[in-house]
Amino acid sequence: MAVAESRSVDRRLAPVLAEVARAIGRHGLKQGDPQGAKAVLRVGVEEHVRRIIQAYWTPFQAEIPGRSISLHLEVAEPRVHWGECYLTPDYVNWFFFFGEREYDGEIQLLYYEQHKSVGDAVSNFFDHANWYLLTATDHTWDDVTFSIDDELQWGEEYAVREATSVSPAVQESLKKSTIMWLRWKSGGQEHTMPVWYHYDAKAGKIYVLSGERQQILPGVERIRECEVILRWKGKSASVAELGADVRVLRGTDPDWTEVAEKVAEKRLNIPGTPEDTARRWRDECVILELTLRS
Repeated sequence: MAVAESRSVDRRLAPVLAEVARAIGRHGLKQGDPQGAKAVLRVGVEEHVRRIIQAYWTPFQAEIPGRSISLHLEVAEPRVHWGECYLTPDYVNWFFFFGEREYDGEIQLLYYEQHKSVGDAVSNFFDHANWYLLTATDHTWDDVTFSIDDELQWGEEYAVREATSVSPAVQESLKKSTIMWLRWKSGGQEHTMPVWYHYDAKAGKIYVLSGERQQILPGVERIRECEVILRWKGKSASVAELGADVRVLRGTDPDWTEVAEKVAEKRLNIPGTPEDTARRWRDECVILELTLRS
């Protein structure tokens, strides 16, 4: 991929691009040719954005000085819908959604927000795009292909964040490692910590125990989604950052015993049989069942 040196992303925008890459990974988007795609997310760089927007009958101006990372999500069929997002570490971040009215074909502003935090802006852009652009046109994130402007240096640093669950490196890491990192939000706080896990390759599920003295995850029973950060075994280099849906298994769940015994078989340095360990965990622990988003 060619890189224009004078336009490559600077250090100030690198964390912004990392947030975008993380969101792309969470939603399982695949990079590809926009031609023929049902929906396209284009990631680029903008210079001093000024947008005049009319909300109802009152126009207002959104201005993002300097350079910003831009997201343009476009859906052409069955009706034109698109979203714009402008991200900067120094000023207010904006996003807008527009759509073609079914009854007369006029383009209207569907929704907009502004955020001081880049992370909040990215998260809310993707959340609202799902409703205003994709659901509104009978599409899902599986229909979206993303592309990166040549002027951005989308190297390995960002590619690991948008890898898919079926990538060979991801599968190798899951099978050969016993430790990974989890990132999740609970009670308004973001947590990141290393955890030991069991990977059931046949079922495509990752199981993480919480409740043992050595591994207690804050707010575990309220976790519904998280990010899985994989590393090469014996190395500090990342393999991928992937979004995952979470199901919390408790001792009262009908499949607790089967899952807990499988996890116990892989747990090192614990006394007793897997059956004994699973019974002890029933009252003390929960197990997170993670399903990676491909």
